[in-house]
Amino acid sequence: MVRRAEELGFDSAWYGESWGYDAFTTLAQVAGVTSRIKLGTLIATVFSRTPAMMAQSAASLDVISDGRLILGLGTSGPAVVSNWHGQTWRQPTRRTREYVEIVRLALAGERVDYEGELFKLKGFRLRNAPLRGSVPIMIASLGPRSVEQTGEIADGWLPIFPSVQLLQGGRALLARGASHSGRIMEDFEIAPSILTAVSDDDPQGARNLARAHVAFYVGGMGTFYADLVAKQGFPEEAARIALEWSKPGRDGRSAAAAAVTDEMLDAMTLVGDRSHVLNKLEAYADAGVTLPIMMFPFGSHKQLITETLEALGTAATKRV
Repeated sequence: MVRRAEELGFDSAWYGESWGYDAFTTLAQVAGVTSRIKLGTLIATVFSRTPAMMAQSAASLDVISDGRLILGLGTSGPAVVSNWHGQTWRQPTRRTREYVEIVRLALAGERVDYEGELFKLKGFRLRNAPLRGSVPIMIASLGPRSVEQTGEIADGWLPIFPSVQLLQGGRALLARGASHSGRIMEDFEIAPSILTAVSDDDPQGARNLARAHVAFYVGGMGTFYADLVAKQGFPEEAARIALEWSKPGRDGRSAAAAAVTDEMLDAMTLVGDRSHVLNKLEAYADAGVTLPIMMFPFGSHKQLITETLEALGTAATKRV
């Protein structure tokens, strides 16, 4: 699939990590069968690895891919950090700032002597000289303070499930943060993860997959995503999804998916027939998106993914 995306002109391929394969190993495999397409982590979490280990993984993949890495970082949430990784959820915004500072120093080939509030490193330096003096770092952030910080310290923003209104508000926060460090927004990537599925034969089937995907995040992944959806104008829907999802066993899963309305899908996704998706893609571009990242809904079969790639192949020349 990534080889075909490269042939079609897509800008980059992204892989995340939650409880399946890790991002760096998977992208290393992809690097071996591609030559041009950039490779992004979406996301590697700042609680599951030390910053020194993250720098080692990033430097390794950058060499393997001949300088194609985009390092996407994020905090994840308390449920994942505490329950899955056994780490203490503490000062995520401050941790992200210090983490990025350390990783940038290491990837520049510098000796890292760092005295922070959360991290203290002495004498760390990558054994092998990094391929590039710097690697683009993008940050997945949701809260206003975190988004503003992203504009100050990162090269790009990685929001998820964004409406046009969310992006417009985010741009203002990013610009404020960028002003703190003398950055300009023209050099900044706005790269949202957008649920995407194109089907002219069965657009409703594609939309139903997206409903289930949104329901899983809103109902099953803590409160962050429910709050995100509520803030975008769907508080009653978010509450209903969470209520249905919380029912014992899996009894409420179908009802939770059904509670994801067409209005929610139209506001936050690129799902439906080709004409609908291309029109919405233009609306995102008008809202300041520089690099839309397609996120395929859970359960997407090969035919649906292929149709989506082919349908948006022409749009890839505008960077997807």
